Amino acid sequence: MKEIQANYYFASGTDQSTGVPYAGGYVSGTAAPAEVIFDHEIERQRRRREQAEREKKEQRKRELKNSRALKQTRSTAFFVIVGVVLFGGFFTGYVNLQTSIRAHMANISSLKSDISDMKASNSAAQSRIATATDLNDIKLYALTNCQMVYANNGQIVYYDIADEDYMSQYEDIR
Repeated sequence: MKEIQANYYFASGTDQSTGVPYAGGYVSGTAAPAEVIFDHEIERQRRRREQAEREKKEQRKRELKNSRALKQTRSTAFFVIVGVVLFGGFFTGYVNLQTSIRAHMANISSLKSDISDMKASNSAAQSRIATATDLNDIKLYALTNCQMVYANNGQIVYYDIADEDYMSQYEDIR
């Protein structure tokens, strides 16, 4: 907009407190310019420009603040994602460990059951052997069929062993 400085003459007058002209004004000379801008309009335009500049500054501040917040949000999101992935990894490892422990416990329980069954089977076999062979029957069979006799007092020899190990016999004892 083109500003023109002109001499203003007012038939009605000016507001004394603000200096803003009111109705009845004219511009000196025979031909009035195409566009006359009064002081109050200039002041209004200046205020609008200042307001627009302030709004632009505030907009730039908001954009800068938003970009900083966006950067901060991205870094926070990155750390949250890393934390979730690590937690998921640890949780998966924990579940695998628990599953492995349960499998080992089931295996141990199965082995204990097998040992218990074997002990029961062994005990039953020992009882069956003990009841099947009577020592008196063996003694009677040895005396009658194998011509075995009891040893006399002179035939029994006692040995003293210094260490508690075993003894090997290389010759007949006389």
